[in-house]
Amino acid sequence: MAVLDPTNGYRAKGFTLIEVVVVLLLLGILSSIAIPRFLDLRQDALLGTLKGIEGALHSTTGIYQPLAAVKGVKTGSLLINGANVQFHSGFPDGHWNNAFRYILDISADSGYTGANARCTDYRLCGVGMRAAIPTVAGTTGGRGVIIWPEGYRISQRCFVYYYNRHDGSYPLIGRVDSGC
Repeated sequence: MAVLDPTNGYRAKGFTLIEVVVVLLLLGILSSIAIPRFLDLRQDALLGTLKGIEGALHSTTGIYQPLAAVKGVKTGSLLINGANVQFHSGFPDGHWNNAFRYILDISADSGYTGANARCTDYRLCGVGMRAAIPTVAGTTGGRGVIIWPEGYRISQRCFVYYYNRHDGSYPLIGRVDSGC
């Protein structure tokens, strides 16, 4: 780091070329480790968001299905969060604008987006009345909702779904996260 000058006896201050190269090499190694970890945190946050939405779908179904039964609503509407929410076969129907947007109470952070569109205007996008859920077996005969995050398309396989089979059985609720 410092070199003794033989002509006048004082020390010159500064870094040698080898020291600079070693520091740059260490910074390169550290950044090659840190950047992938940072990217993993972003993916972990996205997967956590999808898991949270999936849990919310289970919770709200568990709350509102008994409420509909007590109110005698098997197929019809029920007032929830100031909106008439559609039910079919005792469970919330697979409708975005007439059900889940209000059940989940995320209408300020989400909105309807076409099924083939990239989610760009909201943190979460939703589409309902789907006759089938892509890549999910057993989604025929009813209607479903798909919720996906900003920056993605449904075709990228990064979404949460709710599917009311219209037969009185518990709805299919899950996530497809292979493309996140």
